[in-house]
Amino acid sequence: MGDTSTSIKAFVVKELCADCILGMDFINKYKLIINTEEKIVSLYNNYKRTTLRFDINSNENKYPARLINNIRIPPKQTRSIPVSIELLSANVIFRPSFKLRQRTSVLTLNSSLKVHDYTSNVSLYNPTNYSCSLPKGLILGTTTIPTLSFKKNSTIDYELVSTNITNLIQHITNPDRHEKIKSILYQHSKLFDTSKSTIATNVKPHSIKTLDHPPPTSKPYYTTPNKQEEMYKIVQELLYFGLIRPSYSPYAAPALLVPKHDGTWRMVVDYKKLNHITIKDSHPLPKMEQAIQTLGGGYKFFSKLDMKSGFWQIPIEEEDRHKTAFITPEGLYEWNVLAQGLMNSPPSFQRVMADILSPCRQFALVYIDDIVVYSRSFEEHLKHIHQVLSILSQHNFQLNPSKCSIFHQQIHYLSHTVSEQGVKPNHEKIQAIIKLREPSTLAEANKFLGAISWYRKFIPRFAAIAAPIHKVTNLTKANRKKFTWGEPQKEAFLQLKQLLVTSPLFLDYPDEDHPVILTTDASKVGIGGTLQQHINGETKNLYYHSQMTSSSQRRYDPIELEALAIWMCFQRMRPYLLGRSIIIYTDHCPLCNMMKSTVKNRRVDRISILLQEFNIEKIIHIKGQHNCLADYLSRHPIPREEEIFDEDYGIAKRDKGEPTVMSRVPDDTTPLAGAVTTRSKMKQLQLKQDQNSTLPLIEEETDQTKEDSSQIIAKNTLDIEQLKIEQGKDSDIQQKITEVMKNPIKSTYEFKDGLLYKLMIMREGCNTKKKLIYLPSSMINDLLQVYHSDPLSGHFGVQRTYLKIKNKYWWPDMKQSITQYIQSCLPCQQYNISRSKKPGHLQPIPPPEGPFQLIGMDYCGPFKRTPRGNQYVLCITDYFTRWVVAIAVPDCSAQTTAEALFNEYICKYGVPAVILSDQGTHFLNQLMEAMSKLVGYNHIYSTTYHPQSNGMVERFNATFVPQIAKLQDRENNNWDEFLLPVVFAYNTGTHSTTQYSPFQLLFGREPRLPPDGKLYSFTFNKPNDYYEQLKKCMKVMHTYAREYIHRQQHS
Repeated sequence: MGDTSTSIKAFVVKELCADCILGMDFINKYKLIINTEEKIVSLYNNYKRTTLRFDINSNENKYPARLINNIRIPPKQTRSIPVSIELLSANVIFRPSFKLRQRTSVLTLNSSLKVHDYTSNVSLYNPTNYSCSLPKGLILGTTTIPTLSFKKNSTIDYELVSTNITNLIQHITNPDRHEKIKSILYQHSKLFDTSKSTIATNVKPHSIKTLDHPPPTSKPYYTTPNKQEEMYKIVQELLYFGLIRPSYSPYAAPALLVPKHDGTWRMVVDYKKLNHITIKDSHPLPKMEQAIQTLGGGYKFFSKLDMKSGFWQIPIEEEDRHKTAFITPEGLYEWNVLAQGLMNSPPSFQRVMADILSPCRQFALVYIDDIVVYSRSFEEHLKHIHQVLSILSQHNFQLNPSKCSIFHQQIHYLSHTVSEQGVKPNHEKIQAIIKLREPSTLAEANKFLGAISWYRKFIPRFAAIAAPIHKVTNLTKANRKKFTWGEPQKEAFLQLKQLLVTSPLFLDYPDEDHPVILTTDASKVGIGGTLQQHINGETKNLYYHSQMTSSSQRRYDPIELEALAIWMCFQRMRPYLLGRSIIIYTDHCPLCNMMKSTVKNRRVDRISILLQEFNIEKIIHIKGQHNCLADYLSRHPIPREEEIFDEDYGIAKRDKGEPTVMSRVPDDTTPLAGAVTTRSKMKQLQLKQDQNSTLPLIEEETDQTKEDSSQIIAKNTLDIEQLKIEQGKDSDIQQKITEVMKNPIKSTYEFKDGLLYKLMIMREGCNTKKKLIYLPSSMINDLLQVYHSDPLSGHFGVQRTYLKIKNKYWWPDMKQSITQYIQSCLPCQQYNISRSKKPGHLQPIPPPEGPFQLIGMDYCGPFKRTPRGNQYVLCITDYFTRWVVAIAVPDCSAQTTAEALFNEYICKYGVPAVILSDQGTHFLNQLMEAMSKLVGYNHIYSTTYHPQSNGMVERFNATFVPQIAKLQDRENNNWDEFLLPVVFAYNTGTHSTTQYSPFQLLFGREPRLPPDGKLYSFTFNKPNDYYEQLKKCMKVMHTYAREYIHRQQHS
């Protein structure tokens, strides 16, 4: 406690409810007094009494440190200055004032002070070339009394150790083996205690050899007060564990915060200037090929050990620590351990690990911070693991249990699967090529040829292999519509893909004597990259990467997207890049100097700091036409699990425990090559239609079209009891429930009332987690049937279907399952029309202030007359909420229009301020003019021969026609029966422009849909309370909607 040490005999037990229990012998010996009211504890030792606070959760009392006199500090001088503190006597922690750093050039550090008779002394340093004067009474900072802490590095958190070891060996079902392994691991408990940081002992410290150069310095980066507080907490934690210390070094590298996946912050240091003058360490990494071949020697048991914050466990040479100094708004500090971002970190770490584990080199492989132990029998593996763990424990290392694998008979290591049967590639390096889809249009076929042609000189008989594709792409402009893709083209496509991923064009392992070359590219759709080596004048491929960008990433600037592509490729290819010389090719010239100086872009500069641990020789600009394959991969990315990688969920990385295989979708949803109606085909169909023509119909009847038209709404089969039964049958869900029951606190799942839920953060910046039902794979098809194919769901596309489901249900690879289901839907394949944004800028109508300020009105038809006599549809759309009303009518006369508008719209929603329509005779007539004066709205008209000025209604008309065509019965011609369900599906789906559903913007709440099931409890509120809450919700939603509309109109 403070500077008082106590000693007593203690019993060490395996498991205890607390870190330490003090008995009466201790209390009597040291005359212990515990004051619960004032939350202080005091003891008597060596003829003095020590008092400290013990409530570590209470708010700390802060006492300002004020200057007692006017002072003047000469240039480049340090002075110890007396200050007054409102404490009679105490040991306190001093923290400099943020305002002092802003208003003056004086520097001072966090420090421990001894207060006596209300005074103490603070050291101030004037780094400038002129004197600095400070007035009497100026607050230099605040002081706090340190709280009592029982957690020291010497204690072990046995509860955490027990949890970590249990999770590591839960896969071992043999009781005898389970106990033997458990006993070995418990002998080395401190290796699995992740509650604190440790520093390795008796290892060679990291040294930093620099050129003859003045010490590089930088000013602290500007940061907000909130981030400054977060950085202060991180610095205090690093000080507590002894990883850093206060510094008076002439070196100074700026520190900054970057967000972690769990929403917390990580401090990184920009060591660009220091790395620029550091002499390269050429210590070699193990040869990847040799390491993999060693593991393929018929070994039966494998264990993979990962070091926790490995670099932080290696000390730095005492004479080099001042070179690691980093500056924050609080002061200057230097590292005691190997910091992230320092050049030569990987080879230095490799040297240490290889040195201490040299006695185990016959059965242990070391690849930087990964250790693989391999043995031919169980008993032998026990001895080997015990020997490796003993060495790590002797040197005070610490493992990362969540990334370790103990006693497995198959492991994944350096992109290979290793088992007793041998070693085989796991194909992650070539997924981007394997999953490339066949071209379906002339443009796509030409792009594929352009990408592959770069390898023409390396592929024997390239012209002959690619001839079938050339045959269908060498078309004149007039003959473009004659493009076909048949079996010969498919075979050529597959053969060219195979050549890209097999020898001699593809290498399983990098050549250690040549640098690796990373070529990247990015588009709004995705990012792509290829890892290559130039050997003897030939290009050899090592790794292909491709992935989709998230919705938020698509809004990045081009320079940010290109930098993101580099970073994501480094993340995926890390084992191939660490410790090797790297050359980066990019077609974005501004990135060429990102590793030498700041780019003045927050995202790009952060990525450059995170890349400091890699040995990047140079970044070279290449022209776009020479960046063929990376460009093609970025525009044809592998579909990924959007709800995990999409930042709409606030999550940027897949949970470790999630399955990596796509959810099973029943065989009856195999993708169908349906007859898609293109725009040109639709125009031809429209020319052929006369007044008695019908909506486009499915040529071959399916089971869906034969249903009785009276059964509009599908039966909801997703009841709670059925969900419980199906979850009980699902092996993945049962395994997840077992994991949750063992460690419910840290799990991202919750098991409640017999159901497993997934806990998800639904919006970025929100800490509240929502419970989503984990849907069993056996029910996925039923759910998608209800949310997509049902009339009240309207056969809308992937995004609308996904947004309706994602707030209620969850399953792995959810977005991909939905995409596959909808691509397999025959009516959607036949009637969906491909749309693309035309070039040029819009001249949009400014968004209204609220609902029903401006509505658009238009007719759709004529269609084939139904048994009810309806032949036209009057469509009315609100320009703010996008709420649609569609009214089936027998004709489009002025009288019918006026009656429908008044009865079906004005009497239900009120009088709109303005109505916009075209100048058709059904809208521009004396009856409609008289009605506008009588009811009280302003009727305006779009320009003649330019219906696009009423484009919102025109766009809905183009949407609902194919949706009804998917649902109607050809025999009965009952399209008007499906009109209202389709409109309901449209109004309850999220609109891409406003980011809300029209229903939400109109009624201020989420719609309840038929699949949502019954409500078993209700909360009754007073009308006035509900009205006030509704006003607040509506105000927020309308504000955001207006902003989204404005953003879309000007994007």
